[in-house]
Amino acid sequence: LRVCPSGRAWADPASGPQTAHRDGVECSGFGFCDRATGQCKCRAGFEGNACQRLKCPMGDNNFFISEKCSGHGKCMTMAEAARTVDHELDLFTSIEYTNWEADMIQGCICEPGWSGHDCSKRECPWGPDPRVTSAKDEIQVIDCLCQGGRAFEAIESCSGWIMLGYKGETTRSIPWDATAAFIEHELELLSTITDVRVSIKGSSMACSHSGSAIVVEFLRDVSRQRDYQNITVNTTYLSSTGSKAAAVYTSGQPSGYYADAVSQKSTKVPLECSGRGTCNPGGVNTGECYCYPGYGPASDGRAGFATREHNYLDCGSIRTDFNWTGITCPKVAPQYGGSAEICGSPTSFTACDLTTLTCNCSYGYEGGACEWLKCSRGKAWFDVATAPNVAHALAPCSNVGECSRTSGQCQCDPLFEGSVCSQMMCAKNDSYVCGDKGVCMTMNKLATYSTTNGEYNDATYTLSDTTWDANKMQACYCRKSMSANSYLWDKDQLGIDGMLDEVAFNTYRGYYAYTHTDFSGYDCSKMECPRGDDHLTHGYNEVQRIRCSATAGGFYIKFRENTTALINWNDPAALLETKLEAIFSIGNVTVTYHNDTSFATAGHGSAKGICNTTYADVEFLTELGNLPMMNVTGVTLTQKIGMSDQAIIPKINITEAQKGTKENIECSGHGYCNPDIGMCVCDVGYTSSDGQGGRGHRGDCGFPYTETQVFLPVDELEEEE
Repeated sequence: LRVCPSGRAWADPASGPQTAHRDGVECSGFGFCDRATGQCKCRAGFEGNACQRLKCPMGDNNFFISEKCSGHGKCMTMAEAARTVDHELDLFTSIEYTNWEADMIQGCICEPGWSGHDCSKRECPWGPDPRVTSAKDEIQVIDCLCQGGRAFEAIESCSGWIMLGYKGETTRSIPWDATAAFIEHELELLSTITDVRVSIKGSSMACSHSGSAIVVEFLRDVSRQRDYQNITVNTTYLSSTGSKAAAVYTSGQPSGYYADAVSQKSTKVPLECSGRGTCNPGGVNTGECYCYPGYGPASDGRAGFATREHNYLDCGSIRTDFNWTGITCPKVAPQYGGSAEICGSPTSFTACDLTTLTCNCSYGYEGGACEWLKCSRGKAWFDVATAPNVAHALAPCSNVGECSRTSGQCQCDPLFEGSVCSQMMCAKNDSYVCGDKGVCMTMNKLATYSTTNGEYNDATYTLSDTTWDANKMQACYCRKSMSANSYLWDKDQLGIDGMLDEVAFNTYRGYYAYTHTDFSGYDCSKMECPRGDDHLTHGYNEVQRIRCSATAGGFYIKFRENTTALINWNDPAALLETKLEAIFSIGNVTVTYHNDTSFATAGHGSAKGICNTTYADVEFLTELGNLPMMNVTGVTLTQKIGMSDQAIIPKINITEAQKGTKENIECSGHGYCNPDIGMCVCDVGYTSSDGQGGRGHRGDCGFPYTETQVFLPVDELEEEE
């Protein structure tokens, strides 16, 4: 049988404090391995040879064909989106992102003009609010020194050119003595720049002997980003027999040569339809603005009237032919239903700012006239990192669902659920969550059920930057069988509270008595097979030794999170054995009392009870391998004092007398597991064992047998006759 590729687990119980998503998990825990082909069959919504990637959302590409990112974006992993510099996709900075999901979670980076988590929504034109006249343009200042220039006193010479860059594009050569008009023309030839105004301080040339300050004022940017990128300057091909230098100043910094050449950070806010129109009203997806009365339909992108060069259908101008008498804030019909309202009316959900005639929307409403309902936000499943290993900012519908602006409700992608699509669903089987054979838990909850060798770990998985998925990622915690004799349990015996009350039921696999195994798989639809010892390798049973000295009282023994009934100081071996085998985590053991009647331990030689024998050995017969230690709890023993010249003997302790070295492997290594029924298909010559080298009821293929019977084909039998 073949194994399948492995990857980092999508969801698993934490193994320690804030530690989960272990590596090396077959099919990343969200797929089933086809043993015949060695290929993973991934859960719906996941892809990759090890099911290690979340698929990008699909959408209609406007030609009735479903494509990734609707054919209007690029599908990237978190790591790819963080490190990629692509100015056309508004990716400007390369950032290192190495969190557990860096190469696993994929999402869409939309092309210009498209938006939404699946890039299916046409964006409407945008621009600054024409009523907000105090907003400032972005200004950047470029100093350029080239000693030689045309200063009459200079004896050096200057030659060559500079090149300016913006958002990944670079101008053609700009001569050292170029004028402001020439520089403006060259910048506007870049596809990343729409409209700039250029002036030069200190000279009429781009570079001069005393230094020039090139002032670039951005009148409109190509992308809908509030923060502008910095211009870059390349002086490689600028030559001077004296000194040459160049620098760029932004965000209020003045030129190094002229104090009146000061840079300025833009305070203009790019708004959908300039905040004076409704984008895609009625749920259409045309990318068109329907302007409020008195505005638009077009502007120059700067709150002025449209020109031949700059004509944007963004509702960004104030009409002069409109009767503004008595008009304050916009009055439009709410897209979520109802009659037309005006901001500040007694029945509205808004307040009107009479200075800017702007609607200040109440919580849950948005749009220039508060005509839309706003969807709630959650930590994004996919977004672009803002700093090394910092991502998953708040986003509408957690960036895995479509926001209905007419209802304010999220329509989650199939894998996600919750009012803001904040949680990944647990898988279903036969229409039931976890196939009704397990419990759906968050990673935070799963951590509380984390065990190693049957003992609970000190594991946690709580919310932090790196464990952002603590309450978002969900997985099935499948029913556990817990022990070899679990078929004897009845429901009242469990004593487990809450949602795991029935965790150990329906785990019997058949044929043999002791074939209870765990459910498994991402949807709990699979079953583990019995495990046992390979008889071909010599091994030992685990033996743990109890030493007790007392004359009264008792104690309890805890093993793999299960605790015995009270063990009295004078319980004989048979009773101790019965009490140990009564707990769920122990099948069969042999208890043997050993006595030493030497003078030094006088009084310890009687085998009447556990605490008046020298020591007791507990040999595990059904639990194989290196086992965790039994622990003593609830001690009420009265200590026994030895001879007058002897030290006080400790009341009770448990040590490992013999480490268990028998294997505990699937089908004892002599068969293969059929996970659909949880039964071993044994190799020829092997059948079920008792775990101790004999025939038994484990269903584990651990017993070799030599009895054979030859069955001849019918035609051969006839020939012999």
